[in-house]
Amino acid sequence: MKHLTTRRLAVVVTATVGLSGAAGIAFAAGGSARSSGPEYASGVDNPFADASAVVHVVHTGNGRTHVTLHVWGVDAQPGRVFGAHVHQLPCGTSGADAGPHYAHGGATGSLEQREVWLDFAVNVAGVGHAEAKRPWSLDESSPRSVVIHADPTNEAGGAGTRLACIDLDGQP
Repeated sequence: MKHLTTRRLAVVVTATVGLSGAAGIAFAAGGSARSSGPEYASGVDNPFADASAVVHVVHTGNGRTHVTLHVWGVDAQPGRVFGAHVHQLPCGTSGADAGPHYAHGGATGSLEQREVWLDFAVNVAGVGHAEAKRPWSLDESSPRSVVIHADPTNEAGGAGTRLACIDLDGQP
């Protein structure tokens, strides 16, 4: 099991809006490491500008991965569904910096089974939860991130605009 680390990240809204105060999206990677942020929240009316979250990535003893995402403080209509995925690269100053979705090289099955999808619906309190269990270990040898998207994930893996990004710790 990993030890706990903490890192604070800033929220960048857009060049026209400027730098916003730090929100509180937190992330915990494999075993348990934490960071907070989001690294960015794009758009003027971003429902994640003042949100917080915790993500846990747990590697089980049998080579499996269990990822959970908890978000709160989301300013969105109850029932709205957002897509969220593990991405190949760390966060940057824009959504594109996180690169494409992480896909496990040896995984088989549907696209969702080869990637980590964490779509969630927001309740009346602005809270959402998602989890994904995979029969393979998430490769954290390179920095990765979790990106929250504006729309639910479709069969082709698309989920719309990248609204927020949380860096994974990347420490094995």
